[in-house]
Amino acid sequence: MGMVHLASAVLISLTSLLPASCNKTSPPENAPKNPPTSAAVAGAPTNPPASHNLGEITLTNHYETCVQLGDGKNCTLTPRMLDRHNSQITLAFQSKTAAGKTRDLSVTQIVAREGQRLEVVVGGFSLSFTPHINGN
Repeated sequence: MGMVHLASAVLISLTSLLPASCNKTSPPENAPKNPPTSAAVAGAPTNPPASHNLGEITLTNHYETCVQLGDGKNCTLTPRMLDRHNSQITLAFQSKTAAGKTRDLSVTQIVAREGQRLEVVVGGFSLSFTPHINGN
C-alpha cells in the first residue's frame, strides 16, 4: 500500500508543474502579421562578419598553423589529409582579452580540395584562402 501512496504523491507533484490550461489566443486583428526582429526594432544594423583573405596557405598534415587576425584574435588551422586531393581542416577561432584570457572560442571543420579557394565563416570572421597540404 505504501508504494501506491508514493506513486500518487509523485504523480500529484508532476501534475502540479503542468500549466492549468492550454489556450491558444489569436493576435489582435490590427497586430502586424510578421513582427519585426529585435535588431530591426532596436534600429541596430546587422554587421557582416569581418573579412580576411589569407591568400595561399601551405599547411602540413596533422600540424597546427596559427594565423594572427589582430586585436587579440587568431585562427588555428589543423589539416588532416583524407586522400591525395582532399583534406579535412579544423579551424579554431579564438579571441582573448587584454589580460590574455580566452573570451570567445569557435571551432568548425571543413573539407577542402587541394589548391581550391574556399571561404568559411568562423567566430564572426569570414576567412578565404587556398590550402596547399604537405603530406608529411
